[in-house]
Amino acid sequence: MEQQQQHRLDDHGQIFVYFPIIPTKKSGLIYGVVKPNESYYNCLNVYVVSFEEDAVHQFEPIGTWNTEDNSSRNKSPYWINLITENHHPKIESAVVAGVHVPMSQALLVLYDESFLQSEILERNEDWKNSKCLCELGSLLRLSHNIGVKREEVSHQQITESVFNHSKVVLQLRQRALQWRAWRSCRSELISTNLLLMMLIDLFLGFCFVRMFHSLGGANEVLEMFLESVKVIADNLQLLIEWLMGVPVGLKLNRPLSTVLGKFFLYHLYLWKTYIDIIKPIVSTIIFISSTVGLIGLSFQMALLSDLITMASLHCYCFYVYATRLYGITLHGLGSTLRMFGGRKWNPLRSRYDSGDFSWDQLCVGMFIFSSLLLLLPTLLVYYVVFLALRLCVLFLQGTLRRLIWIINSLPSYSLLLWILGSPSLAGDVLFEVIPGRDSTLKLVWTKLPLMESMRRSLNPSAPEYPGVNWAKRLNEMVSGDLIYPI
Repeated sequence: MEQQQQHRLDDHGQIFVYFPIIPTKKSGLIYGVVKPNESYYNCLNVYVVSFEEDAVHQFEPIGTWNTEDNSSRNKSPYWINLITENHHPKIESAVVAGVHVPMSQALLVLYDESFLQSEILERNEDWKNSKCLCELGSLLRLSHNIGVKREEVSHQQITESVFNHSKVVLQLRQRALQWRAWRSCRSELISTNLLLMMLIDLFLGFCFVRMFHSLGGANEVLEMFLESVKVIADNLQLLIEWLMGVPVGLKLNRPLSTVLGKFFLYHLYLWKTYIDIIKPIVSTIIFISSTVGLIGLSFQMALLSDLITMASLHCYCFYVYATRLYGITLHGLGSTLRMFGGRKWNPLRSRYDSGDFSWDQLCVGMFIFSSLLLLLPTLLVYYVVFLALRLCVLFLQGTLRRLIWIINSLPSYSLLLWILGSPSLAGDVLFEVIPGRDSTLKLVWTKLPLMESMRRSLNPSAPEYPGVNWAKRLNEMVSGDLIYPI
C-alpha cells in the first residue's frame, strides 16, 4: 500500500485500465492490481482481474462496476468507476491518490480472457517483449489458480549408436522417448498431442496388418518379395550386358567395359546366392512384421526401409565400386594437370605448393593423364547408371523416413484445435479500436498460420526434420563422393 501510494499522475500522465470483455458479474466491486507502466513515464496500468474477493486477499478492491457502492473506496488510493454504455464497458470516473483523472487521460483496454488457454502464446516474441501483457497474463493465471510457468518438456534426442543404422531399432528408441515424455509431461496440449499421435499410429498399424492378411499372409508376401527381387536381378543382368556392348551407340573402351561387366555379373551371381541364403531370415522378418504392425504403422515403414536396404545391397556395392573408380580417375586427372602446371599437393601444410619435375616425370605424367582420359568415358557411363540406381533406392528410403517423421512429429490434436478455431492455439494478440469509442481498445487473440502453429506445438522428443542439402548432394555426384542415406 505504501509503495502504491507513491504512484501519482501529473497533467501529462496516462492511466491504462485493463477490463475483461465479458465480465463474470453484471455489477459489483472490481478487484485487481495497479502497477507503474515501465514503457511510458508517469503512466499507470490498472489490471481488473476479478469480481470477487479472494480468500488470501491477493487482489484489493480498486473500483466499481455498474454500481454506486463506494464503501471500500477509502481502502485504496485508486478508484475506477465503470459502467455499461451501448453494450460496452466505459470508464465513468477515475481517481488516483485523491486526484480525479480527466477522461482524456484514461484509456480502457478490453481483453479476452480465453487467451489464457493457449500454451504457445508465451513463445511469441511480441508477447514476451511486452511487459504489460506478461503482467496481465500472470495476474489472470494467479486469479484462476493456474501456474504462472508451465512445465516444459525437454526435447530429448536419440544418442548415436551403431544400432541406429536399423530403422526398426531407431523407431523403438524413438517410441521409448515419446512414452517417457508423455508420462512426465503436465502440459495438456503436449500430452494430448503425444497420446493422440501414438493412438493414430496404432490404429494405422492395425489397418496395415488387416491389409497384410488380406493379401494372403506371410507366405504370399514372401513369394511376392522374392519374385520382385528376382525380376530386379534379371533386369540388372540385362542392363550390365547392355553396357558391355554399345549402349546408346557409344563406343566405349571394350577391354575395360568387358572387365567391368564380368566383375559386376559375378557379384550379381553372388547376390542371387545371397538371396537364397537369407530367404529364411526374410521369411522370419515378414512374419514378425505382421505382429510388429500392431504397435504402429511407423514400425512397418521402418521394417520396409530395412528390407529395401537388404534387398538393394548389390546395387549399393555396384554403386560403391563405380564411384570409387570414377573418383580415383578424377583425382588422377587433377593431379597430373597440376603437375603440368608445376604445382603439387603438400599434405603437411594442406595446400598446393610449387614443384620442380624432371622430364621423365612429365613423360610418365603425360602417359597417365592420356590413359585416364581415354578410360574416363567408359567409367562415367557405368558410374551414371549405378548412380541412378542408387538415387532410386535413396528416394524410396527418404520418402519412408519422412513419412515416419510425420507420424512421430505431427501434433494431431493441435491441428484439430486449429481447424476448430480454439483459443488453445492463440498465437498472437491484436489491439482493435471499437467504433465510436476513441478511448477504448479491444485486446483480442488471433491464431497463427497453420504451419507456424504446427511448428510451435510439435511433439517433444521428435527427431529433427531430415532436410537435404541439395548443393552438397550435387557436389558429391559430380566429384565422385559416396552419397549416404538422406
